[in-house]
Amino acid sequence: MAGVYNFQVNQRVRIKTASESNHKPPTESVKGALGTIAPQMTDDWAGTLLELDSGTIVTYYVMIDGGTTELIAADWLDRASAGE
Repeated sequence: MAGVYNFQVNQRVRIKTASESNHKPPTESVKGALGTIAPQMTDDWAGTLLELDSGTIVTYYVMIDGGTTELIAADWLDRASAGE
């Protein structure tokens, strides 16, 4: 499952204000905010008991600018623009 993780630790992201997904949405107060992907376990577990099933939506811990950290599904995240 190489490439299942679309974001890297310390990558800047913008949290979407809307998504078709209801899986692990952000709280209302952080929609539209900027954040950074927090350190977490994002190894490629292909061929092990920890391998993600096909179609599994990946989640990330995101450190929101302002100090909170939330677990948010990748469907709710976009790469931040350069300089954000």
